[in-house]
Amino acid sequence: MINNTIIEKVNELIKKLNIKNYTGIIVYGSYVGERNNSLSDLDVMIIKENYHTLDCGSMMIDNVRVEFFINDLQRLYSLADNEINNNDPSHLTKFATCEIISDTNDKVKDFVNYAKYLYNQKIQCFFTEEDKFSIFSINNRIEDLESLINQDSFYAVYFIVLEKIRVLYSKINGIIDLPLMKIERIYIDKEYANNYINSSIHTLPNETFISLYLNCLNINDKNVMLDNLEKLYNYSFANLDFNPQNFCLKFTKKAPFKI
Repeated sequence: MINNTIIEKVNELIKKLNIKNYTGIIVYGSYVGERNNSLSDLDVMIIKENYHTLDCGSMMIDNVRVEFFINDLQRLYSLADNEINNNDPSHLTKFATCEIISDTNDKVKDFVNYAKYLYNQKIQCFFTEEDKFSIFSINNRIEDLESLINQDSFYAVYFIVLEKIRVLYSKINGIIDLPLMKIERIYIDKEYANNYINSSIHTLPNETFISLYLNCLNINDKNVMLDNLEKLYNYSFANLDFNPQNFCLKFTKKAPFKI
């Protein structure tokens, strides 16, 4: 539900930007879902027609940071189609949970419904040569971590590898990608996760993966951390038909590496 506070801030934004002749306005994010805290911002998208630039900005309105985008309606349709063509509907989440503030001739409503339809399509599962190379790369970085046990740079490499495992596991298994800064709460708080994902099609990874991943977030002895990371890696990729120690990959298009 849209409360008067949100409407007032949007109206003030439009006034400050002096924007006219817009097709509609949507708001999305934690403010709309009433999941906001003192650090949350209000996300606003102003939709126009025959608009040839993509504008973005941020301003403080009544002690709340308002982040805004000004986008062309037809461009949004193209972007939505492109997400599905790339088998990654994660960036359509905002439209699945947005609220419409203003609309002209139901054009914004039509687009939002179209984006929701695309968002709720099942992600196709593929295991590509690029994915295999990514597993090889992750395996190399885990081996590198063993040589960094006595260095502070261990932590930087560790968490980069952890994120690569999570993203690749999701991709291979047809799980929607989720933002890193929200992932811990999403994995712990199922009600929050359901409200954020807002789809019966898209689900979280299984409990085993989530438990192993959350263990990896704990700052412990470096050897314990490395052991936790290896457990997550093995669970995620060990049963796939690929051995990162013995393989040969052929790429007919652009290779995912440089030599």
